[in-house]
Amino acid sequence: MSRIQPDPVSLTTHHLHFRVATTDTIVSSATGFAYRYQDQFFLITNWHNLTGKNPLTGEMLGKGAIPDTASTLFRRKDNPSNCARETLRLYSDNTLLEPLWLEHPVHGRAVDVVALPLDASTADRYALFPINDISFDRGFKAEVADDAFIIGYPFSDPTYLQLPVWKRASLASEPDVNIDQLPKMLVDTATRAGLSGSPVVTQRTGVHGLKNGSFSPDTVIGRIRDFIGVYSGRIGDDELKAQLGIVWKAHVIDEILRRSVHGSN
Repeated sequence: MSRIQPDPVSLTTHHLHFRVATTDTIVSSATGFAYRYQDQFFLITNWHNLTGKNPLTGEMLGKGAIPDTASTLFRRKDNPSNCARETLRLYSDNTLLEPLWLEHPVHGRAVDVVALPLDASTADRYALFPINDISFDRGFKAEVADDAFIIGYPFSDPTYLQLPVWKRASLASEPDVNIDQLPKMLVDTATRAGLSGSPVVTQRTGVHGLKNGSFSPDTVIGRIRDFIGVYSGRIGDDELKAQLGIVWKAHVIDEILRRSVHGSN
């Protein structure tokens, strides 16, 4: 039997299930991914996943319940194909008034991205794969119409070997432009709710880095990739008509972690 070698980006992702602990009710499922900042590990996902609320209106989503825990599988250090499920607290209190996650220091929940700290023991016991430990091709700017992939878990059921789906998209807005004066861009794709919180990676194949049409020391032939942001769902509620999705630009993650502002629900 041949050995399976997943793409490094696949290993960064986590299939999240959000629960109400007292009733053991699963509220929703979504995607998150590992991130390292100053030797601490975090799970990055969306504000609306953790709160069960629409970040624009504050209205309840889905089953109309506020989750207080999340569960996900972590890969064992001795054999990453084997996983163990852990429960993560979302609040430091029982009244759901003191969230543990961090959110954007300027825009708050208007930037639908949060960072949930992982306990130090988690990194000691399991193999973590932060997406910012991957050597992407950062010397090449993303361009409108580039291919992109939303990498996550569109369905609630576990996947084989806990590996994500790579959902193809394309950049639908100019990456340098901030849509709605917020650090976000649009992608053209049809997705499902479970992909909320997924990392988004651009990919381009060909000859890159030509100078005035000629080869240079910076020229690369083949495939280039870059991590560009966090997916947070479609524009609008109509699944048949809304084929545009929102991607929050990658730099918002470091902005969140530098200031360490605890979130609100």
